[in-house]
Amino acid sequence: MRLGLRDAVAGEPLLDFDADALVATARHQVKRRRALVAAGVATVAVVAVAVAVPIALGRGETQVAQPPASTVTSEKPTQWSPTATQPGRYTVDDLRRRSQQMAAHLQVAVPNVLPAASEFSYGQFGGEAAGQFYEGQTSVNAPVSFTVDHARYSLLVTVWVPGGLPTSPGGVCAVTGEYCKQFGERDGGPVVVKTEDLGDASISTMYHFRPSGDVVQIAAYNYDMAGPVPPTYMPAIPVTVDQLMRLATDPDLGL
Repeated sequence: MRLGLRDAVAGEPLLDFDADALVATARHQVKRRRALVAAGVATVAVVAVAVAVPIALGRGETQVAQPPASTVTSEKPTQWSPTATQPGRYTVDDLRRRSQQMAAHLQVAVPNVLPAASEFSYGQFGGEAAGQFYEGQTSVNAPVSFTVDHARYSLLVTVWVPGGLPTSPGGVCAVTGEYCKQFGERDGGPVVVKTEDLGDASISTMYHFRPSGDVVQIAAYNYDMAGPVPPTYMPAIPVTVDQLMRLATDPDLGL
């Protein structure tokens, strides 16, 4: 690519353009997008190759604190017997229509849940790409970026069709080296929270397993997914367990 670009502009005035930097930036953006998707569904694979230094939720009212390493804790495990065990099939129009409804709802719900935040930015729902829908798709997701104390953070909202998430509440906590806790039931379905330390990046994720078989997953990040490359990582996530719970159990989110 580098040689081709140089040949193409041979004899032209020099431009302030670095092909190597362009390619490196593009590769980083692709890796970051894949890392976000992988982090969101890491429990599906249930294959951990890294031992994380976990971050427990609950520092004061607004931040995420850090518990002892390699902690997996749980209340009495809750059995989950969803009515749907096979992925429900949604047409492209179904997914697009429901995603538009949820996107509109998030613009009201997120500021209400995060009153200390401002400067919200809402991404489109989709699959691998914003606005992307296809037959047989089992989940949709959308990012939300916001500011707290002059720093930028993100949420990633992922909604699974009934039977679409091939793991159970116990499966979420099956990976050691992380903080993971089952919170009993909310509205007839188990709730699980887990945290991950991926180096500079920290992620706290709440799962609500609904009786119908669909799952709402809310992940909070210590940086802005839509921000500059490389991201600015903050030492803590300004989202509490209660705030994650309110979003994950929101009846207006779901497929």
